[in-house]
Parts: sequence; C-alpha cells; structure tokens
Amino acid sequence: MVAKASKDRSAAGRRRAVQHEQIVGLMAGDPLVEAKKHFAPGGDIALGLQRLNQEAEQGNGEALALLAHFAASGLTGKPDWDKSVQMLAASADLGWEEAARELRALGGGPPSAGELDIRSLVAPRPTEVLSHAPRIRACRSFFSPAECDWLIERGGSRLERAGVYDAQSATKRIVSARNNSAAQFSPFEMDTVLVFLTARIGNTISLPPACFEPTSILHYGVNEQFETHYDFLDPAEAGMAADLNARGQRVVTFLVYLNDGYEGGETYFPQIDLRFKGRRGDALFFVNIQNDGSPDLSTLHAGLPPTSGEKWLLSQWVRNRPPR
Repeated sequence: MVAKASKDRSAAGRRRAVQHEQIVGLMAGDPLVEAKKHFAPGGDIALGLQRLNQEAEQGNGEALALLAHFAASGLTGKPDWDKSVQMLAASADLGWEEAARELRALGGGPPSAGELDIRSLVAPRPTEVLSHAPRIRACRSFFSPAECDWLIERGGSRLERAGVYDAQSATKRIVSARNNSAAQFSPFEMDTVLVFLTARIGNTISLPPACFEPTSILHYGVNEQFETHYDFLDPAEAGMAADLNARGQRVVTFLVYLNDGYEGGETYFPQIDLRFKGRRGDALFFVNIQNDGSPDLSTLHAGLPPTSGEKWLLSQWVRNRPPR
C-alpha cells in the first residue's frame, strides 16, 4: 500500500510538471515566469530578485514563496530562517497552496509560522555506529513521514535517467552499471523544506551546506540498481585533479530512505559484508576517505535492486570545503 501511494504521488507530480510546462508555454511574457528565467545559469540574478520582489509586493503568493526559499538559503543575502518562515506563512495566507503544504511538511500540522521551532528542526540528530572501518553510521527517524512524502513528490516530477559524473567533461554520463532514475536540485531549484533538511544534515555531520553538491532524489524500480562503485574522487583518474582543486574531495555520502513497502534494495558494502535497509525516514552516512585524506577503498558499495515495489532515497554528496 505504501509503495502504491508513493507511486501515485510521483505520477501526480509528473502530471503537474507537464501541466506546468504547458502553462509556461501559454504565459510567455508573464512577469513571474520572466523573473524565474533570471535564476537559470548565466541569468541576471539581481534583476530576477528585483522582479520577484515587485510581484510579491503586488500580492503574488508564488513569488513570496520563492523569496522565502532565498531567505532561508542565503542565496541572495545573509540567511534569515525566521524571516523565511514568516514569508512562507504570508504566501500561504495569499492562497499559494504549495507554501501551505511546505509548512505542513515541516511542522506536521496547520500552516502556521508560529508553530515551527526552526532551531530544533535543523538540530543534529543522534547517530549509531555500524562500522568503524570504514566509518559508517545510521540515524533513525532522521526525516519525518511528512518530510519524506514531500521529497518523493518533489522528486517524482523531475525524474530522469541517472548517470555518473564525468570529470573530463564535467557532465553526467549514462552507464549500464546504473539504471535507476534521479532528480537533481541546484540551489535555486530547491525550496524552503529542502534548505532546512539539508541544514539538518550539515549539523549532523558537522559540515555546512556550502560544501554540498546538488541534492538528489533517487528512485529505484524493480531490477534497477547502482552496481558496486566508490563515491570519492580518484586523484589518479583523468580530469579529477582539476575538479578536486576546484571543489575539494567528496568526503561524505549521506542517504535518507524515504519509503517502506519494497523488498530487496539494500545498500551493500561487500568489503565488510554489510547490508543496510532503512525504514522510512532513516539515514545512513559514511566517510569516503581515510584519516590521512586518502580514498578509503573499503567504502566500495552498491545500491541493490528492489525485487518488488519501489525505493526512494535522498542522496547528498558532501565535499570537504566549499568550491573556489
């Protein structure tokens, strides 16, 4: 039943995405649509921000929700979490349903800014050691059911074939070893929920979100997998030296399991014969390097295929420093 529900949510998300694109096509010249274009790569962010503020001042709830996300993340200034939640509540009051749903996802109750304790929301969560070598830990109930459902719906509307990073071209490369699907969120494509949840991850592992690569929502259907691989960047591999110099080493992999209702689908570490399958909301994270900073070869791992149902994950790769 849970698997069916998550499938229904993802299908609904995909329908909304198609409808959104159709609407955008009909709304060429719409001020909010034009404002959003400026946040794409190469856009004029200052001009986009100016136009968003103009729309918000005229009572546009969607524009206000976008500004709430920017206030939370600090993309356009110093982060202000309290202001972000207030703006999100104001957006909901203006009738923007997505803002109301974001507040419910964060607070589990009616959309009210006063009910959210942001500091508790982003506070580090307790962890348990699964392995000392390699360093692997779990966090039980790291995300709430409402947070998990929100992420599945957000990811479901954006899924595409997952790939692996090609350092030489700095692009995604499709390989047979990975046949699941993924939805990636750049900083400007996130929302206030994702900002707060990634802040929770950062506080738990003691590395700030400035070190994070784009957050991904992963989907695995039956027989879909990511075969054994490493997440660290190998300095000896062609093209990796430049990436390491620009963005640092990928030191932590953080996974959150977003649903139940499937068989198989474990995260498997063959070097130590460890299999982990979290319940909805549980997290798993591991350190990809040794204490001296060299790659830890014992972190070899795989995303095993579900044998029935479907699996949803949040995946967060973390570098050891912000990009230069």
